[in-house]
Amino acid sequence: MVTGPDGERWPAGRRAGVHASCPGLLALLIALSPACDGERPAPPPRGPAPSEPAGPAKDAPRSKAAALLRGGGTYEAVEVPDAGTLDVTAVYAGDPLPEPSRIPIATDAMACGEVFTENLLVDRESRGLRNVVVRLEGITRGKAPPEKVVLDIRDCVFVPHVAAAMRGVRIHFRTSDEVRHTVHARIRGESLFNVPLSPGGAPPTPRPAPELGAVDIGCDLHSWMRGYLVVHSSPYIDVTGREGKVRIDGIPPGTYPYVAWHEQLGEKQGEVEVTARGTAVLKLEFKPPQ
Repeated sequence: MVTGPDGERWPAGRRAGVHASCPGLLALLIALSPACDGERPAPPPRGPAPSEPAGPAKDAPRSKAAALLRGGGTYEAVEVPDAGTLDVTAVYAGDPLPEPSRIPIATDAMACGEVFTENLLVDRESRGLRNVVVRLEGITRGKAPPEKVVLDIRDCVFVPHVAAAMRGVRIHFRTSDEVRHTVHARIRGESLFNVPLSPGGAPPTPRPAPELGAVDIGCDLHSWMRGYLVVHSSPYIDVTGREGKVRIDGIPPGTYPYVAWHEQLGEKQGEVEVTARGTAVLKLEFKPPQ
C-alpha cells in the first residue's frame, strides 16, 4: 500500500495526476492518431436523472432547473452578508462495490509504474462516491472565485482526476514526472488548448478556464491518461472527496437549482434552499448503470 496526496491508502503503485509536454509536430501527429493502449472510461452521460435529496433539500420542477442550466452572463464578486452553506454527500447505491482495475501500460511503463482506473471510486466504509461535481445555478452575485486552479501530473495520471473552476479563472499546469506529457483539453470533440510539459522545464503559461461544460483532459503521449475540468459561470461549484462529501460555502440566502454530475453515473438535478447563516443538507444516491 502507498499513501496518496490526500492521505488515502491506495493499492501498491496506485497513483493519480496530470501530465504534459510534446514538441508541436509530434503532438499534432499523436493527436491525429487513434488511442491505443489502456482503457478509457465511457464518454460522460448527457441525460439528466431525477435527484433524491434529503433534509431541507428537495426536488425541483425539471423546467425551472433546466431553464438555468449552463447559463452564461456575467458574475459580480461582492460581500455576502448572512451567507449560508451547503453540505453534500454523494453515495453509491449498488452492490457489489466497484474496484479499480489495473490499466495496461505500453508507453513509459518504467517511469509510470502501475496505473488504475479512476472513473468510479467508492469508499468501502461510507459508500461515499468520489469525483461528483456539484454546482448551484442562477447565482450572479456572490463570493469571489479562487485565484487559480492547479492541474498536476504524477506518475502518469492527472491530479486531481476531476477539477472544477469558474470560467476565466487561471489554470496552472505542472508535472513531477521524468517523462514528457501534454495537457490536451477538448469539449464536445473540439480542441481548446494543448499545453506541453517537459521534465524540469519552466512552468507553462497559465490558461483561463474555457467555455462552460465538462472539458475532457487527455495526454497525447499516454492514451490512458484522462481527467475532467468542469467549468461553471460562478464559483459555486466543487467536487466530492474520498468519502463522497463536499461543502460549498459563502452562498447568498435563497433557493437554487443544483446539478450533480459524475463521469460514469450521469447527472442529477433538483432544488435546494439555503437560509441566512444556515446549513442545507443534500444527500444524493447514484445507482450503477443498468
